[in-house]
Amino acid sequence: MLFRPTAAALVTVLALASTVVHGLHFYLRDGEQQCFLEELPKNVLVTGHYRTEEWREAEKKYVENPGITVSMTADDNNAAHRVMNQKGAHQGKFSFSAGNPGEHTICVQAHGAQASGWLASSVVKFTLDIGVGEPDDGGREAVEKIKSIKEKIEVLNRQLEEIRVEQKYQRERELEFDRVTAGIKKRVGVWALVQLAIVGAVSYWQLGHLRKFFEAKKLV
Repeated sequence: MLFRPTAAALVTVLALASTVVHGLHFYLRDGEQQCFLEELPKNVLVTGHYRTEEWREAEKKYVENPGITVSMTADDNNAAHRVMNQKGAHQGKFSFSAGNPGEHTICVQAHGAQASGWLASSVVKFTLDIGVGEPDDGGREAVEKIKSIKEKIEVLNRQLEEIRVEQKYQRERELEFDRVTAGIKKRVGVWALVQLAIVGAVSYWQLGHLRKFFEAKKLV
């Protein structure tokens, strides 16, 4: 015979448990909703993990069924305000912030379990771990983390800008070097042509002088 704890029994278990409840489980029929109460202080962050397993008669054991979907809600009883309304897979996690102190009703419901026969619905084993964390700081911690990440990004952007400036300076130096090198090569080429012209002119003059000398001496 399957044990199906009542809401009062679950409240007793939760009250006797530590801040984080480990291994709390109960049994549901497909589409059945189970609710329990949790006394919470103000501005506290509640987180939890859940897992469902479906009873398979042929295998005589509980097995995971990815086709199961889970609906979870949390209501602030004093303020008559719903603080969480979540739908998820056959296993997952949830979180909500208790804005006001007092009793909160947490309800779970499983859908999609495979029926074993006509007018029958499968039994789903629901394992739930609930953790009551530190008081919710209104997201200041997340803001601080985002601020820290933003500062690191700004530092990286400044470093990248410095690298871009350095690369631009190096490119300008390379262009200047190429310009100077091209100018030097051009001047060297011109000077080589001038030297060749001078050598050619001197050689032509020497040949003409030698010819006149030989003609004067009647050697030719």
